[in-house]
Amino acid sequence: MCVYIYQIFQRTHSLSSFSKQAKQMTSSLCFASFLLALLLCILSANSSSTPPTKIGKGYRLISIEEVDGGILGHLQVKEKNNIYGPDIPLLQLYVKHETEDRLRVHITDAQKQRWEVPYNLLPREQPPKLKQTIGRTRKNPIAVSDYSSNGLIFSYSADPFSFAVKRKSNGETLFNTSSDESDPFGPMVFKDQYLEISTKLPKDASLYGLGENTQPHGIKLYPNDPYTLYTTDVSAINLNTDLYGSHPVYMDLRNVNGEGAAHGVLLLSSNGMDVFYKGTSLTYKIIGGVFDFYFFAGPSPLAVVDQYTAFIGRPAPMPYWSL
Repeated sequence: MCVYIYQIFQRTHSLSSFSKQAKQMTSSLCFASFLLALLLCILSANSSSTPPTKIGKGYRLISIEEVDGGILGHLQVKEKNNIYGPDIPLLQLYVKHETEDRLRVHITDAQKQRWEVPYNLLPREQPPKLKQTIGRTRKNPIAVSDYSSNGLIFSYSADPFSFAVKRKSNGETLFNTSSDESDPFGPMVFKDQYLEISTKLPKDASLYGLGENTQPHGIKLYPNDPYTLYTTDVSAINLNTDLYGSHPVYMDLRNVNGEGAAHGVLLLSSNGMDVFYKGTSLTYKIIGGVFDFYFFAGPSPLAVVDQYTAFIGRPAPMPYWSL
């Protein structure tokens, strides 16, 4: 419809037999019709392409056991749907305190290997090998369980599956993926080309990071600003533009009983993603890969940076001659 009206508008301007006044009247009428049709097309496209706020019913934990100093579990989709493609029916959950201040939560397809940041590019511990069949485990899942180190506590709920990361010193919740009817986000989604997971946040949390892009506010995150991580290899002179690298990590600064505390959250993924910060929640929407979270306990900003760079690699010092 839009193309048809636009063609009429173009042809009107090319007719030489019309009088000047007739041309102007017809041109104005067609131009107005074109704008109206264009607006209707845009509204129609937006209404038809707007995704639902909540997708599916999430997963349930069907098995869990201790392996190699960590815990290994399996998640089964609760209710299949075809929004953004079919759900991956069975997932593997692997959780391990790699150091006293670093916790890893890895979730992937339990039956097929998926793309991850190459292990030879960023050396790190490999999760257990995928199991083609899921048998009985030595431990039945319970409603809530805790798995802790000196710095952080990992807790989970079985049905629907969700997990939380807490600070052991004071019990403060740093990351919480549970959702209920009042939340604007739903449970975890895991499809071939669409992954979604959210965390609740306190209103007074201050978040920094999620680069590399040119946000007008700088590195501090502001509610209702979408943050896209998709490298485009363009210069930094343009605002709201993705740059050369993708760093899906943020630092969370909080005031806890009059004392400052910081922690870091890294989603190790090279896939394009949108991150939506709503002030009281943060939602990742990713176009592939796996969930591979690393939590850094801090509790100071300098400690978070030290723990983060100890994992990904220290920055190289600038040579004197370049200064």
